Amino acid sequence: MNSLFPDRTAFLASVVSKEEAIVALKAHIDVVDVKNPAEGALGAALPETISEIRGVVPKTIPVSAAIGDMPYLPGTAALAAIGAAQAGASIIKVGLYGAKTPDEVLKLLFSVSTALKKYCPEFSLVVGAYADAQFFGGIDFLAVPSMAAEAKAAGCLLDTFDKSFGHNLLEIASMEGVRDFVSACRKWGLFSALAGSLKLEDIPLLLPLKPDYLGFRGALCEGGRSGKLSSRKVLEISSLIAGESSTCRRC
Repeated sequence: MNSLFPDRTAFLASVVSKEEAIVALKAHIDVVDVKNPAEGALGAALPETISEIRGVVPKTIPVSAAIGDMPYLPGTAALAAIGAAQAGASIIKVGLYGAKTPDEVLKLLFSVSTALKKYCPEFSLVVGAYADAQFFGGIDFLAVPSMAAEAKAAGCLLDTFDKSFGHNLLEIASMEGVRDFVSACRKWGLFSALAGSLKLEDIPLLLPLKPDYLGFRGALCEGGRSGKLSSRKVLEISSLIAGESSTCRRC
């Protein structure tokens, strides 16, 4: 994949170690994502974990890293972004958990984007919106793409904060809402990514919306998102995305 705007829906697989990255790479993976499920939906991994994973992933495959379900701490977010970039991630994801107003969102995002532009200009920012933001007083996910664009982000992710049973993306957000999110990203010149405890059966439902990325963790593991990555499950989802994406492109 030569661009952050792929010509078909791309497959993002979240891993927690270099061993899991090696397993994931046996299938067709477009982006290797580094996260720490123990610290939340977009839990941050240690810098050495990012570096170790970058070391086993081919240079042609981007490595993304989450820096947390970020509280409203712009300076902390900026430092975390620089740390993730220096450790080897080329795509930095920040979750809008603590920012409760548009002004707070913009201040947080500008802090991160300004820091990346100054110290790591080749790196891209992705803004994480939560479909279940209404449950913790967060920002409506449909309002996020315009603010992400204003802050010069490259893309927007729609995820879920609560990963407990019954909090799958399509059980929280309507299909119309997800479609509007993807459309808003496209309108504002951002790539779109969808995640949120996605399941195998969600793939044929979401691909007709033509998101740029579908992201998975729990569905790739034996025992859920904190379990062990399964090469069989990775290959199954990779094959389904590739096959369904080809069908959608012909539609």
